[in-house]
Amino acid sequence: MSVMPGFRLAVLSVVCLLLLAGQALAASPLREIEDLKQQVAPGSAVTYADLLKLIFPKKSTKEKETPQTPPVSSLDGYFQKQPLTAKRNEDYGGVLVLPIKAQGRPLLLLLVNAIGESVEEEGDAGEQPLRHPFNLLALFQTSPTPRLLDLVDIGQMTNLGMIEGFWKGNPLIDLTPTTQACMVFQEHFNSSEGWLRLHLLWVRNHRLEKILGVFPYSCRTLCEIFTSGAAFWTEPDKGREFPKVVAKLTMKVEPTPRLEECGKRQPGYTRSYKGVWRWDPAKQKYCQTSGNLNKLYKFYEKYSGSPYPP
Repeated sequence: MSVMPGFRLAVLSVVCLLLLAGQALAASPLREIEDLKQQVAPGSAVTYADLLKLIFPKKSTKEKETPQTPPVSSLDGYFQKQPLTAKRNEDYGGVLVLPIKAQGRPLLLLLVNAIGESVEEEGDAGEQPLRHPFNLLALFQTSPTPRLLDLVDIGQMTNLGMIEGFWKGNPLIDLTPTTQACMVFQEHFNSSEGWLRLHLLWVRNHRLEKILGVFPYSCRTLCEIFTSGAAFWTEPDKGREFPKVVAKLTMKVEPTPRLEECGKRQPGYTRSYKGVWRWDPAKQKYCQTSGNLNKLYKFYEKYSGSPYPP
């Protein structure tokens, strides 16, 4: 199915513009790495190629011995660790690097867009290999020695160009002066619908953990059009180590088009819905404590035809 002109980009642009409402937008520290032999820091002996070798180990010289690949978690799997079992090679579509602070410790996030070796599929011309892009978010320490701390598969619905455009608005949000969180997203669309899965991640105990996830949805039919955007900010939380994190989804419904098929014309409107997440010292994680996002998700279900969030 073809994409309705402008629809996908309109959905994403609303989210990008509102991403870090409540904070001064600094220039994004994101960089694309074109030369993998580049040093990760001035004077360092470690290159980005060295870091990538920790994700994609070289095959052993022994024919029957397979490389020891690191475990990878998935945003869709609620961070349950799974082995990296798919056959993958080092045909990279691109590498983005983003420094992040974790309780005062400087670390590196690498977002790797790569091409995986595929299963064989029978076609008119016989068996043809399929090649699938995938995106990995890797957390590294680079000093005193390079070490892969965590690895998350953020899905096949994203592409590097869209991720880079999204991240240029600065995906980092300061929780404290020494601790940051990072927004990642998955997007999916068809000719009349657009889905976003927005996740706010931070580093705890050398691992990427999820603070929250929200799921804007937009829809365009003959007689009804609505788009959704998201904004995030922090608020002080007296007596707690970390601040509250607030997510607001804003839905804009357009007036009914002046078409005979649409019947009585309804005015447009804009409504906002919020969720609040607070640090729980006993559980040692962020938990949602209030908000009315479920009311919005119930509205989405009328159009998506399936339970929401997806």
